[in-house]
Amino acid sequence: MLLCGMVLCQPAAAQQKIDRGKALMIGGTSVAAIGGLYAYFHQVWWRGETQRFHFDFNRDLRYANNLDKMGHVMGGLMTADAYVDACRWIGMTEKKSVWWAFGMSTGLQAIIEVKDGFSPTYGFSVLDITTGAAGALMPMMKQKSSFMKHTDLKFSYWQRSQKYFDARAGIILSVPAFHIDDYINQTYWLSTNLRYLLGEKEPWVPDWLNLSIGWGIDANSWNTNPADPGTGGKPELYLAPDIDLVRLFKPKKPFWRLTLKRLNYLKVPMPALQITPRVKAWGIYF
Repeated sequence: MLLCGMVLCQPAAAQQKIDRGKALMIGGTSVAAIGGLYAYFHQVWWRGETQRFHFDFNRDLRYANNLDKMGHVMGGLMTADAYVDACRWIGMTEKKSVWWAFGMSTGLQAIIEVKDGFSPTYGFSVLDITTGAAGALMPMMKQKSSFMKHTDLKFSYWQRSQKYFDARAGIILSVPAFHIDDYINQTYWLSTNLRYLLGEKEPWVPDWLNLSIGWGIDANSWNTNPADPGTGGKPELYLAPDIDLVRLFKPKKPFWRLTLKRLNYLKVPMPALQITPRVKAWGIYF
């Protein structure tokens, strides 16, 4: 589904009429992708016994020190972003594109959360679906807010600690390991154009250079207690320069522009200053 916005990349700004053939193509791709994701999640997350529908009001507020909520924001954003491009391609107006994208992204997350509500391991999380919906709103916010127009949410993964995988290997827990749940090795970044932050008054600053703030979890304080696993972890905060790949390469062809737009979700490895829980300078941080 995240790829559906990249299937064919002709801009649709001048189009006013929906292309039914393209709409059917996007719809078919979405159904196939959602079916595939459902089958995968059923195999790795939902397989086994079920319970009556229930909410998660306990560990949800403490798990991964809430860094997992940034994963939901990122997922909502990436899904909505792909649907915005797809809706433009089939001929929707800009306004309709962002609303349809918001609805599709939030609807997909609602399906996952409802299914979690019947799982003995998880539960329906109001915070998960709320943060996911916030991410799905970001394409719309970029049209309304000057700050958001110059700001991107990014992600990086650097396996500095084996602690999570040791726990999931059965040393502490008996649940399979997934990199997507390895929050102690993930960092989420809010990356804003530096020239914009300086008020456009410093033309010598490259237009592709950003300043980013990162949020991660300290592995040493992450909890592996079998009675309450995966909770805690002191927050790690970082400051680092960043690169906007679209502005750096300035691609003219729509395909390459969309490709770089997708790659822009990844934080470019750069020097970084760690602020908490201890001050540390990194020559390069992934």
